[in-house]
Amino acid sequence: MLILALDTTSRVASAALCRDGEIIGYGEKDSQMNHSRTILPVVQHLLEQNGLALSGVDVFAATVGPGSFTGVRIGVAAIKGYAMALNKPCAAVSTLESAAWAAKDKKGILCAGVQARQDEFFYAFFENDGEIRRKSADQVGKAQEILSQMEECTGPLWITGDGGGLLMEYAEKAGLSPLLAEGCRQNAAATALRAFQMAERGELTDCHHLTPSYLRLSQAERMKMQNK
Repeated sequence: MLILALDTTSRVASAALCRDGEIIGYGEKDSQMNHSRTILPVVQHLLEQNGLALSGVDVFAATVGPGSFTGVRIGVAAIKGYAMALNKPCAAVSTLESAAWAAKDKKGILCAGVQARQDEFFYAFFENDGEIRRKSADQVGKAQEILSQMEECTGPLWITGDGGGLLMEYAEKAGLSPLLAEGCRQNAAATALRAFQMAERGELTDCHHLTPSYLRLSQAERMKMQNK
């Protein structure tokens, strides 16, 4: 089974190829959120580098959010387009699942965090004893809310995701001692590995049901509501 995965939820856009649960190709570009111009060339280069054609992909996977509204839309739209053109199934992977899978070598409790704005984060907790399982749904909340949940965790606690560094600072100021999973953030390779698990479990969807997960209103929507 060949999977092509995209992650455009943060400033670094990435693409990965996964064959039967093994990552065979990976490419990324720090385009500072200009993903509409960069992600398709990254995909093309990755396919050419591995001597593969888009038509040979069996499953198309996207990191569907939460994250940057524009970034999420770009990645989801690209994957929907590929899957629709080739009539192939899709995998919808949460940004926080991707962040957790990026830290799959860290055993214990995983707190996946992605900064939403200021001291607000998208977050979720997972347990990893060799198999990653959810302990909570994807949520959005202030740092203090997350720290309160951290206090209830027992055993090794790892912080992962591209908001991990800032979340670690809040934790240390509060006198907590979690571990930072250095360099572990949501990315297309982690998304591809989770997508392979979903395929094995029959959890795939089609292009018509692949939708972004935002968890909160966009700035434009918030302003519209405030002006009512």
